[in-house]
Amino acid sequence: MEHKVSFRGTGKEYFGIWIVNTLLKIVTFSVYTAWAKVRKRRYFAGKIFMDDEPFEYLASPRALFRGWLVAAAAIVAYTCADYFSKMLGIVISLIIMAFFPWVVVKSRIFNFRNQSCRNIRFGFAPKYAEGYRVMLGWPLLVPFTLGLLIPYVFYRQKKFLVENSSYGTTPFRFTATPREFYRIYTTLVFKVVLFSLVFIAVFVGVAMFVPKQVGIYILMFLSVLPFFLVVVYFKTAIANLVWNSTELGGLKFQSSMDVMDMCWLYFSGGVAVIFSMGLLFPWASVRVMRYRCERLSVHSQEGIGQFIADTASASVGAVGEEIGDLFGMDVDFGF
Repeated sequence: MEHKVSFRGTGKEYFGIWIVNTLLKIVTFSVYTAWAKVRKRRYFAGKIFMDDEPFEYLASPRALFRGWLVAAAAIVAYTCADYFSKMLGIVISLIIMAFFPWVVVKSRIFNFRNQSCRNIRFGFAPKYAEGYRVMLGWPLLVPFTLGLLIPYVFYRQKKFLVENSSYGTTPFRFTATPREFYRIYTTLVFKVVLFSLVFIAVFVGVAMFVPKQVGIYILMFLSVLPFFLVVVYFKTAIANLVWNSTELGGLKFQSSMDVMDMCWLYFSGGVAVIFSMGLLFPWASVRVMRYRCERLSVHSQEGIGQFIADTASASVGAVGEEIGDLFGMDVDFGF
């Protein structure tokens, strides 16, 4: 049995939410950030359907605001310390980075606990020690292996994030192997070398045959293009692998995003946002979300009625979520 995932939002609908959020964050000097985040997440969650059942985002703006206050105080302390003493600023930044695994786990707990489908909430296990091993311990070993450990680190991190997640009382399972991550990494390295050779050849051709004024703009574009293609390939390939290796009870997920489709969505959306001075950002965001949902399906033999809700109702703080946002920590690892 196949269960279709769909996104039923529109750029016009999201524009109304986005423009109000943007204006209110400006006039309140970012104090409205928590309420803006909740409005955005409730809209996107409520427009994602599995069959005809929508997802829900249940977080309270006040919980996020309390977390935002703590995070804002931390960033003010860091800024003041860095202004008076560069060394003290470095020390504080290292301390903040040392909290990164805690931030990831805390943020994951908060966001999963506040998402639901069919009146059953998601969850994430508070395994902080394991979080430190996979988010900080293994990455610290990468330089000593000349980068050869990078695919294995990605594997361990994705495995940690998936297998500690749950839907109701049912945990997710992760069936990918390190070899599959190394295969993507090997292909990525090959593409980097190939793009570098092509860029060098084009650079020589432009320098020899194209007028200097025009050549500068061509080379600027071409210098960004290989990096763009490599990043989109890596993110798309990893996302497909992780979804296709994820199981929940009797459910199996299948993601079939195409790299060139994603390149076109990001490129055309980026151009539209730039030339509209940001006003088409909601349209670009909705296009990407719709495509991701269209390329994701869920397969089962017994249907999706066998899950049991987790009756635990302990409140979860949003400090980790807001610290991650304000300090630019990439805590959204996705699946």
